[in-house]
Amino acid sequence: MARPLLVRLPNWLGDLVQALPVVRAAAEDPSRPAVFVGLAPFLELLKPRFPASAFLPWSRERRFAAVGAIRRHHPGTALLLTDSLSSAILMALAFVPERIGYAAEFRDAFLTRRVPRAAAARTAPRVEEYRALARAAGLAVAETFPRVEALPEERRGAAALLRRAGIPDGPFAVLAPGASYGPAKRWDPENFAKLASALARGGTRSLLVGAGEDAEPAAEVARAAAGAAYDLVGATDLGSLTGLLDQSILVASNDSGVMHLAAALGKPTVAVFGSTSPVWSAALMPWVRSLYAAYPCSPCFRRTCPIGYGCLRSIDASQAHEAAEELLAVAR
Repeated sequence: MARPLLVRLPNWLGDLVQALPVVRAAAEDPSRPAVFVGLAPFLELLKPRFPASAFLPWSRERRFAAVGAIRRHHPGTALLLTDSLSSAILMALAFVPERIGYAAEFRDAFLTRRVPRAAAARTAPRVEEYRALARAAGLAVAETFPRVEALPEERRGAAALLRRAGIPDGPFAVLAPGASYGPAKRWDPENFAKLASALARGGTRSLLVGAGEDAEPAAEVARAAAGAAYDLVGATDLGSLTGLLDQSILVASNDSGVMHLAAALGKPTVAVFGSTSPVWSAALMPWVRSLYAAYPCSPCFRRTCPIGYGCLRSIDASQAHEAAEELLAVAR
């Protein structure tokens, strides 16, 4: 049997979702087995969908701890879907003979094959960048955009969460007011609250989701929405989040993992962009609306803004509500 293809997964949930066409192509490649290396929480999303593939956990705190596990799998090729120097060093330390990736962060010496970019970094869709890397590794990627189908156990987990939270039956939207990347990605909580209130007037309640670090903006939304939004931030794992998004009728989110996962599930999605690019990291599906102010300094890709977050502040809640109503009308 051919030596395995090792795929170093992206470190952000949104990037992982954008890389799913490549992940699927690697997992279903009949010529060689696939080994995935990535953050441990991603196992919950990937293992049930690709049970035949190995998954090796990686953490930022112990960047090179996976060296021994990688060596034991004897991969012949490492496909790096990250641009970090440490990921290239990890594969070199693991003695993977072929190491494929984009030249970035001065890691050229640790790559055996440097894939040229078709355009300047961060100017072409991320899904296309991943597709080019996959071709260099000999993978045939059939999908044009990421797709995810919620599993029965994910739907059951979401239903159990709703029961525990005492949320009444009826249509609901999911709002994600946080973004781990930083404040330059976060739309004002007041705007999310206004959107939740507008949706409630039409009979749709809103559920707030996110990681524990998103608790503060979510609490602001819940207070300002005055009963129109239920705060579930910190209550979901990746499986129940997938099930919750799948059962929603609409998702509104900053440029984050929630946005990409919702889009891959085929849900009507309103995406708010601040410092990042709706070209590079947008979900390019017809059921997604990207709101972007296109300031002269945008996209700057900064985590914080030294001049007042004008790109985010200029996007009004009424724009998001209008986009939401258009998407819901199409869905109906």
